[in-house]
Amino acid sequence: MKLSIHHSTRKLLSRASLLLTCWALSACAVAGEPHEEAPVETAELALTQQDLVFGFENVADWTASAGILGSSTLHTEGAAALGLRDFAYAELTSSALSTLSGVTDELKLDIRVPVYAGWAQVQMFVTSPTLGLYRAPVDIAPLNDVPADTWTTLSFEVPANLQSALQQSYSDLRIILALNGPLSTSTATVLDNLRFEGGTPTPACGDNSPYTLDVTTVPDFDNVILEDMICTFYAVYPQLVQRFNPAAATTVGLHITNEPGIAWASGTNTFYNREFMLDNPLGADVVVHETMHVVQLGYWGEVPGWIIEGGADYVRDAYGLKNDEAGWSIPSGWTYGSHYLFGYGDAAAFFKWIDATHRVGLPPVVDALDDIFRAGAYSSGTWVSLTGHDLEALWQQYSNYNAPLPATSGITVYENAGFGGRAVVLDRGEYDLDDLRARAVANDWISSIQVPPGYTVTAYYDAGYTGTSVQYTSDASTLGATNDKISSIVIE
Repeated sequence: MKLSIHHSTRKLLSRASLLLTCWALSACAVAGEPHEEAPVETAELALTQQDLVFGFENVADWTASAGILGSSTLHTEGAAALGLRDFAYAELTSSALSTLSGVTDELKLDIRVPVYAGWAQVQMFVTSPTLGLYRAPVDIAPLNDVPADTWTTLSFEVPANLQSALQQSYSDLRIILALNGPLSTSTATVLDNLRFEGGTPTPACGDNSPYTLDVTTVPDFDNVILEDMICTFYAVYPQLVQRFNPAAATTVGLHITNEPGIAWASGTNTFYNREFMLDNPLGADVVVHETMHVVQLGYWGEVPGWIIEGGADYVRDAYGLKNDEAGWSIPSGWTYGSHYLFGYGDAAAFFKWIDATHRVGLPPVVDALDDIFRAGAYSSGTWVSLTGHDLEALWQQYSNYNAPLPATSGITVYENAGFGGRAVVLDRGEYDLDDLRARAVANDWISSIQVPPGYTVTAYYDAGYTGTSVQYTSDASTLGATNDKISSIVIE
């Protein structure tokens, strides 16, 4: 279910202004209002789909679950209204509507009942699979003591979450009006002039933006969260583009999915797990992290993943709108068990320290690295040129020289099977999970081990040297059942 949101200035015309009778150099009178007869030139502005459905101009735009539906010459605007007779309970459902204009916090409806009803009501619902709305209740308007054969205006308060949803983009919205009560006669109950009133329309996020957000969602997602994510994109993405990559994509995808994971980016599309977002309703700033990956497109040559993810958390820390409310933050400094190679918050905090310690008066290190990656010029010497120190020296300074130094002898553990990927040397000793992490070995990370003669390695599935254990006394290019399950290890 895809909706393409491309915001532009909306010119909202009232229905009364759509049918005009004009004469040369004279004022225009609204059609249907008294005016002097004179030679005229008539100009009709085309009615929109919303005008026709809200004005009940065509019987074909509505279906009824019961009763007999027809057009009525009794009307309060336009050329016709909708009449329904011979029913006890009936639901009127509109044809599909595209993005509504003029959405406010109140809907009004003109109704003319044929008989006095001591009790009766009209309940309004909206349905849009694109927006994840299925018979979402709007409001109930009572018909108690409404006089017969007289036009009465009903008011429906639009909840804030529905108001936000209706300001988005869609093409499958249907309005349902449920009529219930002793109104059934051979004379029709007549409906006309559904319209938004009650306030100035709230501008949708991104009005007048040069950027287009393509949004897809899955059923039963929260529209308030979705609106928050959309508004976060329009508030922050232009700033990231201006700062890092003015040539970044002008169309970006934002997709709510049931696929496992938290959030990720692929090309110019970003993806967010539905359950994670529902469990973290204030977490819309994850959009900042993922859209930074869109901005990062265009890098060349060697691009370490930890810098990519650290840079994305760095900008979320700087530009996030609700980080504090969501309880999200990067570390305030070095802690045992952290490592810059893990990227994300560990790397972002490291970058902030480098800015404050070695880049005073210079562009932040994330900006400098962005330029270097776009030029394809990154190398092991980059850090020396940016700070005067290599990475290990910087990490030692950052930790106040408390971080473990890399081992030079012992066993070697690898990220991938077949002794592939990143490698870490571990000397004799006991390494619980934090000890491994402090040496850039993440939980459930080890996929192969090189064991020199004379060494014995006991690997444990769980932290604290607990759970299933497996011993290795020689090289293991694949760990079988132990692959990516090691959380603590003893080397003798």
